[in-house]
Amino acid sequence: MKSWSDGLLKLVAKCNNFELPGSSKNSCLPFIVSGQQVGLVREDILEHLRPYTDVFEIQHTNHGQSNGCVTPGVYLLDKYQSVEERNEVMKYVLDDLRRKNGLVSLRGWRNETYDIRCKRSDPMMMKMERSGCCLFGTIQYGVHINGYFYDKDGQLMMWLGRRSKTKPTYPDMLDNMCAGGLASDLGIMECAIKECQEEASVEDRYLKNLKSVGCISYCYEDSRGVHPECQFVFDLELSEDFEPNNTDGEVGSFSLHTIEEVKTLIVSEEFKPNCALVILDFLMRHGIVTPDNEPNYPYLNEMMHFPLQSTYLTFGDCCENSQN
Repeated sequence: MKSWSDGLLKLVAKCNNFELPGSSKNSCLPFIVSGQQVGLVREDILEHLRPYTDVFEIQHTNHGQSNGCVTPGVYLLDKYQSVEERNEVMKYVLDDLRRKNGLVSLRGWRNETYDIRCKRSDPMMMKMERSGCCLFGTIQYGVHINGYFYDKDGQLMMWLGRRSKTKPTYPDMLDNMCAGGLASDLGIMECAIKECQEEASVEDRYLKNLKSVGCISYCYEDSRGVHPECQFVFDLELSEDFEPNNTDGEVGSFSLHTIEEVKTLIVSEEFKPNCALVILDFLMRHGIVTPDNEPNYPYLNEMMHFPLQSTYLTFGDCCENSQN
């Protein structure tokens, strides 16, 4: 049990390495659009943005002014006032950076956009190509579905997917039965249903059991950039005779496991880390991992609910944006 518990500590650390000593957090600059922080830009990525002086103003130090101050940050110039103008100019920048081929993240181009906003409840400020979001450290949202059932002996069973070997990120690793990013113009439940249908061929008679059960959040960084993420979690209880079948090419195979087998797998190197967190959340909610049998229960729970909106976004309202 202790080695498994240690594995969980390593898992949550991996998913939250941006908050740990040695990360780039303290050297990042806020990404600011229309006076609001919507992300963070790492120093190594900043160098790729410097040539776009007609798009961004980069301010490294506080600069006093008679009417306020300019906070250090990467500012999208105020002349791009509409959502459409921001969409167009950001597409231009990312297309150009992709052509230059100097950034790893853009080699996984998705032709799919995410909505960019300060908080989920705020109006959308612009859309951005999915593979470019980590360059600007914007919050990315997704949906994850736990597909499970109880067999005739009452044993809890869970379906896992193995990601296609051609996926641009985490190829051939274990995943939840269904999952996907929350693309622009999709509702959350709408996205969950779409992923169930495309990734596992879930029929309507089962989709009525699709249940929203909360969300998890965390923040990590890797060679691509900074990834603050919030995943909306769904439970889907299935029948013993259901078998998932992929139709969109994103899942290489499915496998059925006892919950004890799943517990072992989520602390292995086979599992995509954030998807393992989704299952840890499932184990906690279903009373399999409890405060009595897991000594790190409070810490694990805290590390799966990182306060992205209140801690990660720190740009003050008192400062003024000075670009023209």
